[in-house]
Amino acid sequence: MRGIVFPKKRGSRVANDGFTVVGVLIAASILMVALIPASQLLEKTLGVSANNRSRVTAASIVTSTLDLDRTLAASNFTQFVNANLGTTSTTEVVNGSTYTITSLVAWSSGTFSSGSCGTTSSKTYNQPVIEVSVHVAWTGTVPSPPQFSNEILTPPVGAYSSTTGNISIGIFNALGEGSPGVSVVATNGTSTITTVTDQNGCAFFPFLQVGSYTISLPSSLNPGFVDNTNNPSPSTSTGVTLGNTTSLQFQYDKGTLISLSDPIAQTVASKFGIAVGNSALPIGGASILNGNSNSFGPVFPFSSGYQVWLGSCYSLSGIPQFPQLSQVPITSVSPGSTVSVAPTYTTATFTATSGGLPASGYTISAIPVADSTGTSCSNSTAVPLGVTDSSGALSAPIPIGYFEFQLIEPSGSVASTSTPMASNGGAASYAVGN
Repeated sequence: MRGIVFPKKRGSRVANDGFTVVGVLIAASILMVALIPASQLLEKTLGVSANNRSRVTAASIVTSTLDLDRTLAASNFTQFVNANLGTTSTTEVVNGSTYTITSLVAWSSGTFSSGSCGTTSSKTYNQPVIEVSVHVAWTGTVPSPPQFSNEILTPPVGAYSSTTGNISIGIFNALGEGSPGVSVVATNGTSTITTVTDQNGCAFFPFLQVGSYTISLPSSLNPGFVDNTNNPSPSTSTGVTLGNTTSLQFQYDKGTLISLSDPIAQTVASKFGIAVGNSALPIGGASILNGNSNSFGPVFPFSSGYQVWLGSCYSLSGIPQFPQLSQVPITSVSPGSTVSVAPTYTTATFTATSGGLPASGYTISAIPVADSTGTSCSNSTAVPLGVTDSSGALSAPIPIGYFEFQLIEPSGSVASTSTPMASNGGAASYAVGN
């Protein structure tokens, strides 16, 4: 008997023919999604590994540089200092990577008997030390901080010659803190030496020949700086003696600029200047600032601020000579800033006569004086205010204070000078002439 043969199903081959094209694409996409983060991780790992090698190389460069400096200093300390003082920068290529090596050799305050930068009542101090700082940077796949280290080199016995002396300078800001990066110049008539203060505000001039020296802080090397007398380029004379360190101090800081918010006040200031007052200033507690623009100063940034007023003749021996000076507000200042003020002035109206008739075409000038008796100021010079019109009249702004007024003929001769008159900060009328 024959067996029964069942027909094959048409669709049964599909299940046994393997992946379809769509399936292959889906699988490839899944594989790519998995491989991308893995490749990024591998790349980052390799970068970190390379950067670790770079850090090791940089640390080795730092160590070898300091070792070489130590050896050179031990061999001839004076020669090492004279040849390397300051900042130098070199590059070195190792295994295809470029390393930038920055070295700073500077005097540090060391171990003085007392006081910062060796400033005490005595003129003999322990000598300072040399600080060598080495900074190595490179560009890597992964950002990495540079390698840094420093070394203190103590001058050996005999490093300082018994035939020379030294000068130590301390530069301090308005807060009494050391001012780093200030250029200091020492001159003795035949040579000039320039150095820069360290992070403590200290500068040191070693191995100087005995004699007289001038120590200065030039504004050309320290733009915007000013001392506590509002001098942008202070200097002082000193002497060097055998085997000793002479010590000096300066208060020197980034100054504040003064601007005027009122255009009329700017006009007055351009003729008469402005005064800034602080009790810490010497000789009357005021400084006179002159300028042809709307930027006056800089002034030392005293934390107590300034009184600011127009003109240059409002104090004499520290005593205000005009009642309204006591009403001038305090303006706060800070290092390196610009402050705006609106000082008071008088809009003066003049009536000029000559021989009882209107003085047309005459010039009227104002002479600042300190008080009603006509006491002269440091800047008691005549300031032209303008020329009278056909009726002999003139209107012009002037500072508050005391003035003598001159009536000047068209030929230039002085026709008359008034007695001292006060302007009080408001509109005022003045009769001048005869």
